[in-house]
Amino acid sequence: MTTVNQAYGTYTVLTVTNLQSLAIDTTAPYAGWQSARVSNIAVGTFAVDYEITVDLSTAATAPANDQAVYVYIVPWMSTDGGTTWLCGGNFGTTTLPTGTEGIASMSDPNSMLGPIAVPYVITSQRIQKLFKLSELCNGALPDAFSVVIRNNSGAALGTGCVVSYRAITFTNA
Repeated sequence: MTTVNQAYGTYTVLTVTNLQSLAIDTTAPYAGWQSARVSNIAVGTFAVDYEITVDLSTAATAPANDQAVYVYIVPWMSTDGGTTWLCGGNFGTTTLPTGTEGIASMSDPNSMLGPIAVPYVITSQRIQKLFKLSELCNGALPDAFSVVIRNNSGAALGTGCVVSYRAITFTNA
């Protein structure tokens, strides 16, 4: 008889160069940030879920506008096991997700998964959220995903921003 145990993969911090100091944007198309694509079909991954953390520092500015940062997920599907990727969402503009870290120009509505609204209600508050990818994917994970963030909090983001993930798998003992 075997016992099935939940296992956690390596904690991985995404590159957030273009997220640092992201200004507030209240007019569509909104200036945002997109992460690099995270593959779930890379050799040895095949996770059943992912924990994703968003930890954003802010400028010393009072909350305004929506008083929130919005986190979206762009799902990706591979046609050949991880070389060619089809984007499963768009920004609602003529600019498509790229699968590489950088800026994003987006409108609402769009076809990304989410959003998850993370509140900003106190000046200089850190904006933090942990969620599972499956919460936005109705339980079935895509071949890969990218994280997208739009800032409508009232404060520019600071330079201490972290977006990270770790895979959740099952092992037999």
